[in-house]
Amino acid sequence: MAKASGFIETEGYVPIFRAVDAIVKSTDVTVTGVVKLGGGIVAVGLQGDLATVEEAVSLGERIANENGRGRCRSIIFANPCEPVEALAANPRILV
Repeated sequence: MAKASGFIETEGYVPIFRAVDAIVKSTDVTVTGVVKLGGGIVAVGLQGDLATVEEAVSLGERIANENGRGRCRSIIFANPCEPVEALAANPRILV
């Protein structure tokens, strides 16, 4: 299994919390934290195997878009380098 880290960002807490709720109920990824990035943008960090992170990010984007303003972005890192893995493991250091 390939290790992966993923991030989803959108405007507001409600869309991201709904996305996290759906992700946790439907996939086996680790949600490492939710961070306010500024300007109303909120991000969530995820870790797990590559296929599961891809599934979780896809689901999270869909749910966030349905519950927000449709301005959702995401990125997935397959086999992330140590700095990216550290950011995903502790997203508080992004602020």
